[in-house]
Amino acid sequence: MTSSSFPIKEIGIKGEYENINKNQINLIKDKFIKKNFFAVNLNQTRDAFKKLPWIRDVSIRRDWNKFGLLVEIESHKPIGRWNNQGLVNSFGEIFNAAYEDKLPLFIGSKEVVGEMTIKFNQINKILEKELMQIGTISLSDRLSWEIYTNNHIRFFLGKDYDDSILEKLKVLIENYQFILSESKSRIKYVDLRYKDGFAVKKLSEELYKIKTEKETNL
Repeated sequence: MTSSSFPIKEIGIKGEYENINKNQINLIKDKFIKKNFFAVNLNQTRDAFKKLPWIRDVSIRRDWNKFGLLVEIESHKPIGRWNNQGLVNSFGEIFNAAYEDKLPLFIGSKEVVGEMTIKFNQINKILEKELMQIGTISLSDRLSWEIYTNNHIRFFLGKDYDDSILEKLKVLIENYQFILSESKSRIKYVDLRYKDGFAVKKLSEELYKIKTEKETNL
């Protein structure tokens, strides 16, 4: 088990690992993969890899043909920021890593992030018919949903009963061109919390000018 006659000759890494620092991998290699082919502890090595910020999961096995190790990495794929304190991946899991690109914001408790991720994907699929996407999605402690789109429209969706908010949103988007398209730049919010309809609050002339000036400066 400790003989130098059976060194690990090769370490192959497979998967998406562009966000993983090579120096971190070298540290793991030097600490956990310094024994020979038979003595290396695969579980300890796997746990060490999983502690790296961008790794969601990893599998490690021995390559008996080459006397090496095969490491397969599954990286986190960020879809949003959680409360500006972490990132949300495509599985609805919160993880911590440095990421500079702009992402939608999730506002809610840790316990509901999985549910929010499902709703995020469902709502975006509806909104894309009008070339809109979620900029912010929030679920309050009272389980009331709200979104703010990338074209600056706020939607109060309310509580969800048997996907009721999705059905209301579908009806609105299907009739968007007939109802709201001409007023979209003046909309302050759309309230869908009514049983048989919705309400639209428009910006005052003064607030509309301020909004237009801000967007022009951007």
